[in-house]
Amino acid sequence: MAVLTPKGRGAVASLLVEDAVELIDRHRLFAAANGKMLAEQEINRICFGHWQGRGGDVETGLAGEQIVVCRVSEERVELHCHGGTAAVARIFEDLAGVGVTQCEWVEMIEDGGKRPANRVEIELAQALSAATTWRTAALLLDQQTGVLVNALKRLGSVDWKQRDQAAGWLAELLEWSSLGRQLVVPPTVVLAGLPNVGKSSLLNALLGFGRAIVWDEPGTTRDVVVGHTALEGWPIRLADTAGLRATEDEIEAIGIAHARRELDSADLVVLVVDGSQGVDGDSRRLMDELSEALVVANKSDLGDVAEGELPSDALVVSALTGAGIDRLAAVIAESLVPAVPDPGTAVPVSERLIGSLERAVLAVARNDESGFRAAIDEAIG
Repeated sequence: MAVLTPKGRGAVASLLVEDAVELIDRHRLFAAANGKMLAEQEINRICFGHWQGRGGDVETGLAGEQIVVCRVSEERVELHCHGGTAAVARIFEDLAGVGVTQCEWVEMIEDGGKRPANRVEIELAQALSAATTWRTAALLLDQQTGVLVNALKRLGSVDWKQRDQAAGWLAELLEWSSLGRQLVVPPTVVLAGLPNVGKSSLLNALLGFGRAIVWDEPGTTRDVVVGHTALEGWPIRLADTAGLRATEDEIEAIGIAHARRELDSADLVVLVVDGSQGVDGDSRRLMDELSEALVVANKSDLGDVAEGELPSDALVVSALTGAGIDRLAAVIAESLVPAVPDPGTAVPVSERLIGSLERAVLAVARNDESGFRAAIDEAIG
């Protein structure tokens, strides 16, 4: 038995129970409103009743928890009860008392209820369960229709004489590997810059609420402040970091070291400068050091920004008034996801799968058929 719905409060909790129909009937745990035993209920037809538990009054059903039950196969049952933890805990306790063991929901995923799913299907289900936006969920649902698995099976059945075609298919799959990773783990956008350029204010503006403390004193942010949001439908992790400068303050230096670590692993760096002060030597030094960063001139509300001193693709914003923030959000999203696949395009969605596909590419290059077959078998899992 396993819980299918996320932890925490909710209107409804859904549970999946395997090989327990006879046990539920024998111990009279469930009383159906139509008077039939669980084994007599039609498959794939919902049934209202009461969960009596061990020792409950199955004849009247008045004392039990209201519940909706559906047999989805001969021995597989879905139970839908009140959300939260109390009702779920009670049902689990009753089922454990008659010999049913609890497990994680991914262990119960099956293909058609007859055989274990392959690794790809399990990874897709896990990713979909953690999806936080409609856009990522739609892409994952598209993969779940068989798009990804069928693309891998096509590779597995290729005639080795046509390995050049296989190499092309592998390249098409790996073209979307960056997006696939982001569907599972949101990319990190790091706000960096000198102290007091408005990084924390910019974080708050992008998040839409006051996640970071804002104070007009250099060095306020001493550690990495993280917030999660979605831009253009893509989930991202935003990190506000300590101002990058030379300092004798031990605590501030530790914060700067943390900032450097975030920069090393960032998917995108947004270098914030104080547009009202122009570009000084320290700002220029950071632009040279972080040459791949998206430069943002903040504080446009304080006066005209000397745009000639900025890179041609720099953005001008005001975290205080909100001017330019929508444009910044759009550019960040476009930088992270420069292209979106058409429906029906296979997208690899795990590091494990991407690694297997990369090994298959190497096997094709070496004319190693057995290595190629092994890599594709490993990919499908």
